Amino acid sequence: MRIRLRLIYIIICILFAHIGTGYCYWVWTPETRKWINPKYAPKDTPKEQLLYAMDFFEAKDYKKALSEFGKIIRHYRRSEAASEAQYYMGLCYENMDYPYQAFEAFQKVIDDYPFTQRTEDIVKRQFDIGNRLYEGEKTKFFGVKFKALPEQIIDVYKKVVSNAPYSPNAPIAQFRVGELYKKIGFYQEAREAFQKIVDDYPDSGVARDAKFQLALTASVASSGSSYDQSLAEQALEEFEEFKRAHPDSELVKTAEKEKREIIEKQAAHYMENARFYERLGKYNSAAVYYNKILDEFPNSSSAPKALERFEAAQKRIKGKTAGK
Repeated sequence: MRIRLRLIYIIICILFAHIGTGYCYWVWTPETRKWINPKYAPKDTPKEQLLYAMDFFEAKDYKKALSEFGKIIRHYRRSEAASEAQYYMGLCYENMDYPYQAFEAFQKVIDDYPFTQRTEDIVKRQFDIGNRLYEGEKTKFFGVKFKALPEQIIDVYKKVVSNAPYSPNAPIAQFRVGELYKKIGFYQEAREAFQKIVDDYPDSGVARDAKFQLALTASVASSGSSYDQSLAEQALEEFEEFKRAHPDSELVKTAEKEKREIIEKQAAHYMENARFYERLGKYNSAAVYYNKILDEFPNSSSAPKALERFEAAQKRIKGKTAGK
């Protein structure tokens, strides 16, 4: 029986031996009752493994350091050394110009080791990563550099807010979330992001700008491919509210300009409806829309034409009545 087991062991060693060295890469460990390749085995204790990995980190061999820190996560996940290993994996990615992967590695420290003392430092690093990606710094994927997607940067900033909602950087991160959503055309999400600043950080340095962006985002959204009258009216109300709350702001002039543009769009929208009904010969309906322009937007560029068409529609209506 012993001879048979020995033969099996020798065969396995030959199968897994490194060609030309005669060295068996796989050994049986009674503790784990598994075959382990010594090349991938950790040191005997998590502390030893951490010190071993740190040697590579300090030597700036970040690729090897990542591999050695990873062994702690795989083999000593519940040890105190594991949270440090995960943190240093984030630092390795940062030093290797993988900022988004660094963010993810740092986030795993907070998610998997909530009692870590590194939270404050991690959030600052994540905020810095978000800013760098926001400003155009490239990240890598399989060694290829590319600009981070807006959704990735949003993810970074959202984690900054959720990880440390009362930190000084939280309102700024939240504002950037709104800006990025607005940039990719997610206007409802952008408004919700700006509203969160108004509600949760009313005394922050970006609260005033968030109020302005609320109105501006509604204005932009209302003038999309399908005109949204309710959003346009909401934007007008919010621009007015902003002016009342911040009369001395340099943004008041911009708010006035945006208001005029919204009014012009609303008047033009009513004009289109009026002309549509006029072409159908429904002069009463056309007159209603022309009259709305004269009543609600008398200073718009559409008003003179609306007055002219309103009077023409009235004559048509009277002519039809007289004909009866």
